Amino acid sequence: MFTDTINKCAANAARIVKLAKESPLGFWIGSAMAGAYVGLGIILIFTLGNLVDPSIRPLVMGATFGIALTLVIIAGSELFTGHTMFLTLGVKAGTISP
Repeated sequence: MFTDTINKCAANAARIVKLAKESPLGFWIGSAMAGAYVGLGIILIFTLGNLVDPSIRPLVMGATFGIALTLVIIAGSELFTGHTMFLTLGVKAGTISP
C-alpha cells in the first residue's frame, strides 16, 4: 500500500549515509544548526506567547512553531528525528546496513 513511499524513504537513507561518510563534520554541523534554528524558534514562540492574551496564547504559540520548522527547511538542515525515521526505514528495506 505504501511501498512507493517506503522505497523513496529508503533511497533517502542511502543519501543521508553517503552525506555522512563524505563530510562527517558538515553533516554534524548541519544537524546541530537545525537544532539551533528550532531553539531560536522556541525563543520566538515563548516571546510571542508572553505578549498575547492568555486566552489565545496556545493558538499563537502553536502557529509560531511552524516558523521554527520553516527555518530548518530554508536552511537546508535536517533534524535528528528525520534522520532516525529515514535510516530506520533504510535498514528495514535493506538499502543500508546497520
